[in-house]
Amino acid sequence: MDHLLCDESWLSGPSTPEPFPNLRLNIHDDHVEMSPAMDAATVEEAISMDLEKESCFSNHGDKFIEFLVSKNLTDARFQTVQWLIQTRNRLNLSFETIFSAASCFDRFVYATSCNEWSKWMVELVAVTSLSIASKFNEVSSPSLEDFQMEGLNHMFHHKTVLEMELIVLKALEWRVNSVTSFSFSQILVATTGMGGGDIMMNRITDHLLDDLCDLKMLAYAPSVVAVAVVLDFLEEKAALEENLGKFMNLFGEEHKVRIAKCINVMKSRNVEEGWRREVKSPASVLQRGDVMNMNMNIVYYVENLSAIFQILRSDKKRERDSHEDENRPAKRVTFVTSN
Repeated sequence: MDHLLCDESWLSGPSTPEPFPNLRLNIHDDHVEMSPAMDAATVEEAISMDLEKESCFSNHGDKFIEFLVSKNLTDARFQTVQWLIQTRNRLNLSFETIFSAASCFDRFVYATSCNEWSKWMVELVAVTSLSIASKFNEVSSPSLEDFQMEGLNHMFHHKTVLEMELIVLKALEWRVNSVTSFSFSQILVATTGMGGGDIMMNRITDHLLDDLCDLKMLAYAPSVVAVAVVLDFLEEKAALEENLGKFMNLFGEEHKVRIAKCINVMKSRNVEEGWRREVKSPASVLQRGDVMNMNMNIVYYVENLSAIFQILRSDKKRERDSHEDENRPAKRVTFVTSN
């Protein structure tokens, strides 16, 4: 049982302790239900467990942002998240699926040593990340064809995506069940006893989707982003004194400093002109960059994926790899298309 993948829990038996209430609700449609209320001891233990779990997933912060800039992937990452959100709307996926898919995408991209990223490579990783997250979070996962119906330049053969899933899972060491800002926010809302019910949770989720699109938010751990958003709404609801004091006592001083910085970044973003996440319809999937229109008559099968997406194992290797990028020869790619 010590070697179960993706943080699965073994089937309960007579001697198995009762699990925590499931706070990571698979929310669908555009309606988010409030998590059930919990007592103080359960809340504290749940938050402690999530913080410990989060620490097991490296948050490279500013290093990851610098990496995206150096690889000219900032627009590609923005477009990927926009596509994930639009696909969630179209297929009625849970919000947690989208946040998990974005986490999967980010972690895999940072783990690779690709010298150049073509658009098809980004799209393949995006589709693969969504497929993995959907299998983990959804009761019934849509087909790969359904995922690729809108918003992409390429439609990949199912064998290509399945092979890519194995590459991504190996790169992530089969650890998919990471803490996300959305999952952490549900515990926080239960902690504070915020008024406003489902409407408030919908507003918090919408704010978190904005944060998911914002490159600057990658500098902060998911728990920090979630806390910053919930605190913003606590202030708005004039529930600062009692709830805020109870709330912040659950975190250490270093965590509080990062939360304060994150709040300042969010507030500065809100006053910037031109910042807005808009995914209202398939026609407005992308906010900037080229609008992607897929040719549905061509299905791409890519050979030798493991040679294209080579995986690094440590930051030291990444630093060494960055010095070798200029001299590394380009890898040959073979596409097999079918009509």
